[in-house]
Parts: sequence; C-alpha cells; structure tokens
Amino acid sequence: MQVLIAHGDASARAAFARIAGRVAAHGLKVVESDDGQEALQLLLAADGPRLAVVDWDLPGLDGLEICRLVGQFDDPASPYIILVARGSQSLAEGLDAGAGDCVRTPVDAEELRARIDAGRRLVERLAPCDVCTASLEAELKAFGEDDEDDGFTGGATLDSVLVAE
Repeated sequence: MQVLIAHGDASARAAFARIAGRVAAHGLKVVESDDGQEALQLLLAADGPRLAVVDWDLPGLDGLEICRLVGQFDDPASPYIILVARGSQSLAEGLDAGAGDCVRTPVDAEELRARIDAGRRLVERLAPCDVCTASLEAELKAFGEDDEDDGFTGGATLDSVLVAE
C-alpha cells in the first residue's frame, strides 16, 4: 500500500515521510508531493495511494480543497486523508470537507505514526469490500442482461438493488 505525503515545505515533507516510513513494516510505501495539483492527480489515479497525509496550505491546490474534491466521488475506495492544520485552521472544517482525520501542528511524531497506522488498518479492512462490491456489480449486470422476465432490467447496480429492497 502507498501513503502520499503532500507538503509544500521540503523539511516537513521529509520528516513526515520518515514518520510514515516507520509503518513500512506493514508494507507501506511512501510517495511524496510538494504541490496540491500533483497530489490530487496521484490520489485520483487508479493505482494511486489509498492513504495520505496532506498539508492544508499546499501550493497549487490546498489540502482542504483536495479533501472536498476527493470526497465528491463518494467511493468506498476513496483515499483516507489525514489533513495537517495550523493554528486557527478549524479541524471541524477539515473533517466536514472530507478528511478522515486531522492533526494540528506542531505534530507529535508518535501520534502521527499511530494515526497513519490506524488509517492503514482502516483502508486494509475496506479493501475486501471493494472487491466484493465489484464482483456483485458484475454479477448483477450479467443477471440483468439475460432474457428472463424476472423484474430486473439490464444495467442493475448493487446500489439500485439495495435501495429497492
């Protein structure tokens, strides 16, 4: 699993990467970015990081906006973002924007390591659900495409079936 460390300050980014590297025993690979636009592209890529530590004040596109944009997809496979806030920046605003967690600077290294590890565990627990959902979607599509008059129409989705019940 990859973890994205997105911070505009090289020394802070390196420190966060070292902290995340301490979770590497669980197979965590650190990917770094110093720009919000690049961070967003990495997070939205099909093979992109599912876990991220994102600074609120990133150049190009701030961390709060990244949380909003990633959250628009309402996808269980969306990355889990830990937003790093400063001083008067509201942790509640960060969480409302879609961050999975927020920390305030100065960041305690051991606390950040624990939060990254907790995010890793959550993402890993959700991964089997993504596989099951995709499999069920494929089965429903195939089921809906047959010619039987069973009340289902082609293109049924898991969400539409669950809502109908």
